[in-house]
Amino acid sequence: MTRTSPDPTAPADAPRGATPPLEFGNRAFVGLTTQAVVTRGGAIAPGRAIVIDSPREFDASLVPIEPARDLLVHGAYMAEAVAISLLRKGLRGIIGVDAGIGRNDAGVAGLAVADALGVPAAAVSVYSCEMCDGRSVWTQGVISRVNAAAAALGAEPGQGVPAAAERMLAAPAGQVREVASRLPEAPQRLAAGDGGQVWGCWSMSLIREPHTADVFCVGTPVDTTMTVYMYRHGVRPAGVIGSDGGFGRAQMAIAGLGILERMGIACAAVSHLSADLGDGASIYHDGIVTKANRQAAAAGVAPGMRATEAAALLLRQAARHADAGA
Repeated sequence: MTRTSPDPTAPADAPRGATPPLEFGNRAFVGLTTQAVVTRGGAIAPGRAIVIDSPREFDASLVPIEPARDLLVHGAYMAEAVAISLLRKGLRGIIGVDAGIGRNDAGVAGLAVADALGVPAAAVSVYSCEMCDGRSVWTQGVISRVNAAAAALGAEPGQGVPAAAERMLAAPAGQVREVASRLPEAPQRLAAGDGGQVWGCWSMSLIREPHTADVFCVGTPVDTTMTVYMYRHGVRPAGVIGSDGGFGRAQMAIAGLGILERMGIACAAVSHLSADLGDGASIYHDGIVTKANRQAAAAGVAPGMRATEAAALLLRQAARHADAGA
């Protein structure tokens, strides 16, 4: 009889059947390697395209990343905050997912931030590949947007990711930079009521406590790697409201709805066209719900509802549960 060792990272009180797909996250591989080339414009240093599921796992990547020479291809969105976190590490170039592009082009706002620093960056269509799956992004992704720095090197919409990455690796070596963010880099309290609070953040990776009475409005799509982080770090809020990221291929941009349902956590997604991706406050103030999981629906959350109302309903449901358990 074969015995399976328990997952040492699993919270002791995790309910049976509530484990998200933990393989998502730091899976990584080398997509391609370029050699040193001497051109009329000068020497181009060798480089690699490193492919990973989530930039959140940059430091834990199964393939060590050398930012100065490497271009990173990842399965998350290309909003401003994501790009800033990677530019601070000194990457040579970046390719991510456009998350449907969304209102105010916020799903690809990181391209302009990179461009201001002369760093090539591109986004692939969320409809061409499975979000959070680096291998799908690499093998199936089709470029939808490029910044001027990437375009100058020959990257363009319609290319496959390997072709764009090879061209972008003609960029100069990356360098660590101080990059200011115009959005809050810590969770912001947006509202209070019924024993809990509503918080806004650009990523659930900013949260370190269970927050069982609180609701989080997060700027990311409600995707797989978000749920993996929550599981591994014991984050168990009363509810999560994020973006639908355009749903994407195989609806992977909202895969977290079902995963959190199995974890017993209410979750809803708002239209990527109604609120700015990457901005938790916009998700809360501007978002219009497109999808809700079973726990959120039980609280009264429904498509077409404003996120402000949905958050209030989730707080109310958590308060009722707390009173019943008192």
